[in-house]
Amino acid sequence: MINECTIAHTIVNNKIILAKNRDRSYSARVKVVRELINDVEMVYIVDEDTDWSEGMNSFGTAIINSALMVNADEKEKKLAKKKGKPSEDGKKIRRALMFKKASESLTSIMNFTGDDKQDVGVKGHTFIATPNNTYSIEMTSEHKPVIKKLNRKQNHVRTNHGYDYKDSGYTSGPSKKSSEMRWDYAQKMLSKVKTPDDVLNGLSAYYADNMRNNPYRNADKVKGATDKDILSTTGQIMLNVTDMEMTLRMDKDKSEYFGVDDRTPDHYEPKIKIKVEYVKNRKGEL
Repeated sequence: MINECTIAHTIVNNKIILAKNRDRSYSARVKVVRELINDVEMVYIVDEDTDWSEGMNSFGTAIINSALMVNADEKEKKLAKKKGKPSEDGKKIRRALMFKKASESLTSIMNFTGDDKQDVGVKGHTFIATPNNTYSIEMTSEHKPVIKKLNRKQNHVRTNHGYDYKDSGYTSGPSKKSSEMRWDYAQKMLSKVKTPDDVLNGLSAYYADNMRNNPYRNADKVKGATDKDILSTTGQIMLNVTDMEMTLRMDKDKSEYFGVDDRTPDHYEPKIKIKVEYVKNRKGEL
């Protein structure tokens, strides 16, 4: 399984937004989980095959991630079926969402090991947004974490090449070109948005003639393409930190949606809103 994504941070209409296009080489089977741990409400997605997660908590911490070690990916889905045990990255992000303080979430993202003590932290590009600040973390199994406080007067995008580490992620060839072009299209799109919904619509628009280079991708639209050539966007996620809302937009042709697994106690009043759109043949625009 190859894992390529486009993640973005912006502020529009005074709303703090994280957004993501989730690209996969398989049809993603996804559910939403709401649970309450130590008075912290957490809402996050779960990939039923890989146990991948990302989401937000009731203290305003939101987390999304894009891969960097895409040239030698962990092939989570096949490993999960073969060994009966998926990657621990989903567990790491869920743990980071358990904390009330953003500083504790940041530390957890960089240092938590799970069961495999050699596998430290969440690899790739991670955005962590709170009501007060947004941070980026870049790390791989071969690079120590670089953490930066992002300038909220600017828009920020990460794809699948290194920013602080130029030798990480895609470094050459068509894949590097795709990563750079997806970054460029997303950056230009963010400069035009006027509402939070514009972010997902803009990220699902078609800008590039070559689908490989488009932020929202569909291998079916490229003659002779395979999963190894071009991944398909299986869905989108938007985390509105200001309004405490998660929007999940699933692509009917590329995913299956399994509903909301609400694990909170009876009579609990949720603090985080969940909005799910199950769409088909959607072509976004601004």
